[in-house]
Amino acid sequence: MFTQRELKRAGDIIKQLARENHVSEDQVRADMQEAMESARRNPDPLAQARWREFRYTGSEPTLEEFILWVASMAVKTNATLQ
Repeated sequence: MFTQRELKRAGDIIKQLARENHVSEDQVRADMQEAMESARRNPDPLAQARWREFRYTGSEPTLEEFILWVASMAVKTNATLQ
């Protein structure tokens, strides 16, 4: 699981994206939520296997948890490629 500090930082990233793109935080969250849900519906077996590995706190992942999970996968992939 992720720490409160990590989750706060992910929330700060959402706010920063809103400022940089001159939109509301709610709009960024709605767009990200739509993207996350679309990714969850991806029927590809590899994608579904990845989703089964995702551990989150509640019954559904938060956007902050999703950001941190995707970032951790990117770090692992980058380390593998080097």
